[in-house]
Amino acid sequence: MRKFLLWFLAALLMTACGGCSATDDKVVGDEVMDADSLVVGDQLPEFEVTMNDGSVVRTADLQGQPSVVVLFSVDCPDCRHELPEVQKLWDRSRQGELTGNGKPLPIVLIARKNLAEDIEPFWKFAEFSMPYSPQPDRKVYSRFAPSRIPRIYISDASATIRVAYADTGMPTAETLAEEISRLKE
Repeated sequence: MRKFLLWFLAALLMTACGGCSATDDKVVGDEVMDADSLVVGDQLPEFEVTMNDGSVVRTADLQGQPSVVVLFSVDCPDCRHELPEVQKLWDRSRQGELTGNGKPLPIVLIARKNLAEDIEPFWKFAEFSMPYSPQPDRKVYSRFAPSRIPRIYISDASATIRVAYADTGMPTAETLAEEISRLKE
């Protein structure tokens, strides 16, 4: 009985402490981030990010087709585990597999609080080819959630969130592709 109780307490503690959060999620500069996390049925927030390849992505660019927004940090072990799945999805998208029209699906990766010099060594090590938006603060991230990463939002053609993943139980590339496929039906 004692072993079971210790196992149960350890599992409970691991569940409570799981995920990558931060103690400074409440304030960025003078911006207070007390908003709840976005959920299925919410609209994507208005944002504009510059990707490391120089391209600019705005919320308006994601309308008219399904899209995926990934929020991450290279300092987060859960993110490091999920990013290879996102790369697989990215690769499938570049081959035109996900949209049915031969065009790539918009997949936007936004760092929660990393500069390019923080991200680039990991990107090279992992041999990732997908562009990302380095963010020195949590200004863009705060439009999506107050804490917890990784986060993945899949939106429909009207930029309405139809699928949301956060922190635990993160999907495989195949699961993400299936969710995207359902939006086309």
